[in-house]
Amino acid sequence: MRQLTPAALRVLHQQHNLISTEQLRQVGVGRAHRERLVEEGVLEHVGHSVFGVPGCEPTLERRCLALSMQHPASYITGPTAGRLVGLRRMPRLAEISLGARHGSKVIVPPGVRLRQTTQLPEHHLRRLENGIVVAAWPRLAFDLSADLSRLDLVSVIDQMIHEGRTDMHELVATAELLCARGRAGSVQFARVLRERGGRAPLESHPEVRVFDGLVRRGVPVVAQVRHLELPDGSRIRIDMAVDAVRWAVEVDVHPAHVELPGTTRDKRRDRQLHLIDWQVERVTPLDLLDLRRLLDELVSLYRARSAALRTR
Repeated sequence: MRQLTPAALRVLHQQHNLISTEQLRQVGVGRAHRERLVEEGVLEHVGHSVFGVPGCEPTLERRCLALSMQHPASYITGPTAGRLVGLRRMPRLAEISLGARHGSKVIVPPGVRLRQTTQLPEHHLRRLENGIVVAAWPRLAFDLSADLSRLDLVSVIDQMIHEGRTDMHELVATAELLCARGRAGSVQFARVLRERGGRAPLESHPEVRVFDGLVRRGVPVVAQVRHLELPDGSRIRIDMAVDAVRWAVEVDVHPAHVELPGTTRDKRRDRQLHLIDWQVERVTPLDLLDLRRLLDELVSLYRARSAALRTR
């Protein structure tokens, strides 16, 4: 029985038990040797010029890597790429989204959706450590605009900016290149960037929901307001606030906020804010179950705060 070389085993280990014809050749496994390995069940055909170890679970990563190896000029995009790189708000996967340039001879297997484009600069692609080629961050944001709701797209863009994956300069440049009449997602992508402007990113989707709801109700709230100096010497940054009336909203969705040490820190911070005449409203996960009621309450509190300051 023919065996794989140690070098081939190392490649397989690094690539979800997949290896290409060219990689086999580079590690000393020629055509005859390769065919014998397939006959003896050591390897199996996974796709054009791609082989794998039989019996491996067809994970999302393995399927995407096989596509990248079969079609080197293509890229994984849309919700599939979003899940691979850890973006929030990704819809349930029905198909793998594979992008390719128009005119490319790409034959996709069942369960893969081909998304063709006429604009595909080299810098719109990036290779993950495991070898999968995905859309670069700003390109991925644009591609997702065809798959996500407006608010989910806002949330994903904020996540990318907060994590330092991209910035508004890159996103606007991508919009200028890709947004066109008839191209899926163009209108929504351009609108979201225009409405967002240069504001600071929000750190969680619940923050995005509350912020968006307040803005749409006419509250001039600002995200991640400037650092505040508290009387005890500490510096804090509030989730969102209207600086002119010293009114703040904190969205406490992290589990630490509901534990005794966390709630104690929050209350101490609130008392410090009261000493410099700031009013803070805290939002819990239970509040978010009835978002409309929550937003109505916050708007009323903001208006009451504004009215109280006018009478001073």
